[in-house]
Amino acid sequence: MSRTFYSEYVNHCLRFYARHDRPKFHSEADKHNWAACDSALKSFSDNDRAMLLYIYREGDTVPDNIYQLAKSKGISQDSVWKLVNELERKVAKRRGLL
Repeated sequence: MSRTFYSEYVNHCLRFYARHDRPKFHSEADKHNWAACDSALKSFSDNDRAMLLYIYREGDTVPDNIYQLAKSKGISQDSVWKLVNELERKVAKRRGLL
């Protein structure tokens, strides 16, 4: 899948969000990133949110985690990529990157 210009930044934000339940913020940007991720994820169903958090919480790369998730759930990787791309767009929009 091709990645957008904001993918790396948003990926970093989402990994931090998924891995830290109660973070200590070191800057206003960190707070805004956290809020953007939280807001974007709340727009998804509980099931979709759980899958998305799994993708960003696990230690492998995003594509590898998508592969593992799709395989374990018996769903297509394309449908998972569609969710990931939608989440990235929502976070990027909330952070003013779009």
